[in-house]
Amino acid sequence: MNSHTLTFQNEQRRQEIRRQRKNGLDYVEVSDDLRSRSGSEGASLYVYFLGSVPGNLKKENLLIEGGQRIRHLHVTNLQVESPQNCESYLTVNLDQTGDFSVYTLRLVSLDEQGKPTDQPYPNFDPRYSQVEFKFRDGICNTDMDCLQQQTCPPTQLVEPAINYLAKDYASFRQLILDRLSLVMPDWEERHVPDLGITLVEILAYVGDYLSYYQDAVATEAYLETARQRISVRRHARLIDYPMHEGCNARTWLWLETSIDISLETKNFYFITNYKNAPPFGTILEDIRHLDDVPHNSYEVFEPLTPLPIHLYSAHNKILFYTWGDGSCYLDRGSTTATLVDEFIHPTQPEWANSSSLLEHQRKLHLKIGDILIFEEIRSPKTGIPEDADMKHRHAVRLTNVKASIDELYNQPIVEIEWAEEDALPFPLCISAIVPPDCQLVDISVARGNVILVDHGRTIEREDLGTVPGKEIIHECEEEGEPREILVVGDRFRPTLQKTPLIFSQPLSRKNLTQDAKSLLIQDPQQALPQIQLRSTGNHSTWTPQYDLIDSNNEDQHFVVEMDNDGQAHLRFGDGELGIKPAANTHFLATYRVGNGLAGNISAEAISYIVFHNEPISGSTLQPHQPLSAQGGTAPEPLSQVKLYAPHLSHKKLERAITADDYAQLVMQHFPTKVQQATATLRWTGSGYEVWVTVDPFNKETVDRKLLQNITTDLEKYRRIGHDVIVQRAAYVCLDIAMRVDVKFDYLRGHVKAALLDIFSNRILPDGRRGFFHPDNLTFGQGIALSQIVAQAYSVPGVESVSITKLERLFAGDNQEIEAGFLPIGSSEIARLDNNPNFPENGKFTLDLRGGR
Repeated sequence: MNSHTLTFQNEQRRQEIRRQRKNGLDYVEVSDDLRSRSGSEGASLYVYFLGSVPGNLKKENLLIEGGQRIRHLHVTNLQVESPQNCESYLTVNLDQTGDFSVYTLRLVSLDEQGKPTDQPYPNFDPRYSQVEFKFRDGICNTDMDCLQQQTCPPTQLVEPAINYLAKDYASFRQLILDRLSLVMPDWEERHVPDLGITLVEILAYVGDYLSYYQDAVATEAYLETARQRISVRRHARLIDYPMHEGCNARTWLWLETSIDISLETKNFYFITNYKNAPPFGTILEDIRHLDDVPHNSYEVFEPLTPLPIHLYSAHNKILFYTWGDGSCYLDRGSTTATLVDEFIHPTQPEWANSSSLLEHQRKLHLKIGDILIFEEIRSPKTGIPEDADMKHRHAVRLTNVKASIDELYNQPIVEIEWAEEDALPFPLCISAIVPPDCQLVDISVARGNVILVDHGRTIEREDLGTVPGKEIIHECEEEGEPREILVVGDRFRPTLQKTPLIFSQPLSRKNLTQDAKSLLIQDPQQALPQIQLRSTGNHSTWTPQYDLIDSNNEDQHFVVEMDNDGQAHLRFGDGELGIKPAANTHFLATYRVGNGLAGNISAEAISYIVFHNEPISGSTLQPHQPLSAQGGTAPEPLSQVKLYAPHLSHKKLERAITADDYAQLVMQHFPTKVQQATATLRWTGSGYEVWVTVDPFNKETVDRKLLQNITTDLEKYRRIGHDVIVQRAAYVCLDIAMRVDVKFDYLRGHVKAALLDIFSNRILPDGRRGFFHPDNLTFGQGIALSQIVAQAYSVPGVESVSITKLERLFAGDNQEIEAGFLPIGSSEIARLDNNPNFPENGKFTLDLRGGR
């Protein structure tokens, strides 16, 4: 009855003893100041009861049993302690202290002679008439919980002998048959139709599949051996390598319209030509015209801007204004032009002189931010439209628009300006006299009504299914308390039905104000999937992210992972990194398909505009594609990721430590703005200063905005204790004189003009850069005498060349001609403008002799 082999967790007997006002031993404490004493010295025990301390206890009522090395402990004295505001307890003094084993304190009754018996003390519960305790902690440290957890041991199962070499279907089948022969020797049937053989083969197939899955898991666990695209992407993300899935193509369109009209961009899209298509210029309706046409027979392009667009018939063809002159052209690198405008009412009343009134009566409605496409519409040599050079087409974004009037001809005009990034890459012929009538005709025009479109077709509201529920059953906490059952969302990894999902670099408000050239350029590593999810329960929107590392537990984010077959798999958060979808949440997906190289179509390939709803009436709309689509990129190959990802940490600078690190960061972060950068580390007496010097593209001086942007960018990478100073390069102006003998059958004037072009700082008409162009010279690049002589000899008509002066301007002769080289410092750049208005920026003197 007093056996303690029974283990329990809910001790209800204690409460029942107290309720019936019975008594029993609760627990025993050993005096702290006696725990460190030796075994020969006595010890004190503090005995606590479930009820009050009995008043007539004697030392004979207490028995101390147990012990391994020290046994037969006797009580020497008893004393009842009654502290204030606390329950009373019994102090028991012993003749000696026990060992590290477990002892039992028993409270028993006395017989008539006053000797202890085996019966519990009167009114004491038999189960709580004794209690176990220990004098010493033994191996139990004071900072640990010494309570022994009593658990039910699991059932020991007899495991069969397993052949770990069995890895395929045949070996699994033989292994199962061998086992059955051992446990069922009477079953000898081995025919295929037998039910037992069928079950054996099914189990062997399952084992073969699980074995393959185990091998696949081991294979996908390492970047070098992984074969699945999802696995490689996750491995690469661990080392911050941005593996990309390609991106779609973009291009510019201009719409030819017969009337002024406004269109909602969500109501239409554009397609290329297809088999049995209607005539060009036909406005299509997708349900009526394309319902029976396969989607793979044409390419779809959709507008990128979500805002309505306003089309004007006057913008179909805008002529350049030549100020009354003929045979004009815009130079290469031009950023300004003048367009011909018209008044709506040709005859203006005398009182209509205010500029505001004239503004409202003009046909052109150009404004800052509009896109224009310059297009050569006929050959400047033959005048035939079919001979026009298709390469002479260029898109620009207007940065300044000014309406005015040429009072000499009473002609309304519009002066436009565009960014330097959109500067003309070729000379644009505006007008020319062409055969056979030798009339002055317009060669190039400007096109308005321009729209930015990208490759891809929208899939509306695809059903992804419902998040399954999983029941979590909590254990019983108290007797009579029902178990709590929670239903949470289970694993939900839907797959999109259509392929390939589009990845595109998002456009922000800042992008929409950039130059036209930059809008067509995409970085595949920054491209995001073009997909949006909506949950039907709370009508909330879920947005895609590259990863969920920066997502918190309330962000409705998800990640798109592409497999080897181009299927898109969606992965949601776990409740910590991104919110976890609740059970029974239904998802609908709206996304776009059409990724990769297929969108890089040639110019004039887009032929039709297609409306989702009923097309507009009373107007003609014809899309024109002057420029080829560009930017379509295929997904990054797995072999390339495995090759480049392990070495990313060696190429990507995360902190600038040395002076060269600052220069590398500038080149990495400003590759289109800075041609070269150099940095030096200087001790100021109290700290280090890093002087970063930059050499910009296409010009000698750096604008202040670029210097400020570089300073701000380097602040994130600079080493503590370094003060970063970004400055312009120090230019060394040169003084060069050359004597040239011209061949007798060449004109000296022609040779001199060619030499001045060769040694200029301009871009030549054929696209070459002059010898002293800013992009040809950079830090520490000296000038070799042999280079100058070789460039001079490349001009037809030059018989001999001699350099009479090669030195720094105003520096005097430093024997550079004798040395054959003019050295330039590591932070200096050579400069020679040969501008008579600014002779301090370098001089180039020619002495030509001979010729005609």
